[in-house]
Amino acid sequence: MTIDTPDADHDRAAAAEAELIRTRDPERWDVRVGFDPGRWICLPPAWPHDGHDDAPSWVESTGRAVAARTMSPTRAQRKWLKRVLEKLADWRTPNELKYLYLPSLDSDISLLRIQFEPCEGDRDVELSALVTESASPAIEPPVVTEVETEALGAGKHALRYSMVDGVCSVMSVYGFRAPPFDLRITCEMGSVALVPALEPVVRDLVRGISVVPGG
Repeated sequence: MTIDTPDADHDRAAAAEAELIRTRDPERWDVRVGFDPGRWICLPPAWPHDGHDDAPSWVESTGRAVAARTMSPTRAQRKWLKRVLEKLADWRTPNELKYLYLPSLDSDISLLRIQFEPCEGDRDVELSALVTESASPAIEPPVVTEVETEALGAGKHALRYSMVDGVCSVMSVYGFRAPPFDLRITCEMGSVALVPALEPVVRDLVRGISVVPGG
C-alpha cells in the first residue's frame, strides 16, 4: 500500500499545473469578470463595448447611470464625471482590464486593474513578486497572506502602504496562477480610512474573476 505524503501531493499538483501551462495556448483563453454594475464601471477594452460603438455614447450613458444612483447629483459632479470618463474611455494597455469603483457621485473613486501574462517561472516565487513588487516604494515590507477563490484557486494577497504626495496611500494587491495566465489584480484604495469598507468589495470582485476558453 502506498501512503501519500504532503510532498507527493505537492509534486502531483505541480505536475498537473505544468501540463495545463504546456497545453493551454494563451491566445485561446480569456479572462472573464463577474462584477456588480451598481458599484463598478468596466472601462472599455475595445469598441464596440456594452452596446456602444464609440466613446461619446458610452460616456453619456455611463454618466447617466451613475447620476441616477446618486441622491442629489450636482452639475459640478456631472461635469467632473464626464471629464473623468472622457479621459479613461480610450485608455488601453495590452493584457489588462480596468474597472472604476464608483457606486455614486458621492463616493470615493478607486481604480482596479487586472493584468495577465502567460505563466512563467516558479509559482510561489512569481506570485510573491506580483504582490510585493511595485514602482512606488512601500513604507514597510508588505505582509503576504494566502487567499483562494473557487475559479482561480490558491493565490496571494498583500496591502501595500506608500507615501503619495505626502499622504499614506494603500493598494490592495492579489496574485494568482490560473493557467495559462499569471494574474495581478491591484486596487488603489487611497487613504487608510477607506480600507475596511473597500477591501471586502474588492475581494467580491476578485471572486468573480475566472479564466475561460476564448469565444
